[in-house]
Amino acid sequence: MMVEIFCGILGDASYGPNVRKWREPGRIANLGQCFVAINPDAFAPGFRDRMSDLMDHCRGLEPAAGYDRVLVAGDPERAHMQECDENGGIPYPPNLIENMNKIASTLGVEPLKTV
Repeated sequence: MMVEIFCGILGDASYGPNVRKWREPGRIANLGQCFVAINPDAFAPGFRDRMSDLMDHCRGLEPAAGYDRVLVAGDPERAHMQECDENGGIPYPPNLIENMNKIASTLGVEPLKTV
């Protein structure tokens, strides 16, 4: 509901049943955006500890069938950052590197150096 209010109604964009269907290209999407910055210190004390407690609780829940653990916002990104650190860089699929090197050749610039 908050997303509909902030992005649709306050953003003077489509909301609820007025948002076009994903595969309805004949109509402008008119999707609104809203960015909110909140200072948690302006509210109750102990935000970091209470948020950590909630995240730990969520991570400790029973995972859905087929999954080995529950992830919270930021967990996949931290895991990817750790992988990049351990590998000494960002892993790119071989076909992407091949295509970028073809473009480099076409443009007459040096191909990518990989590690």
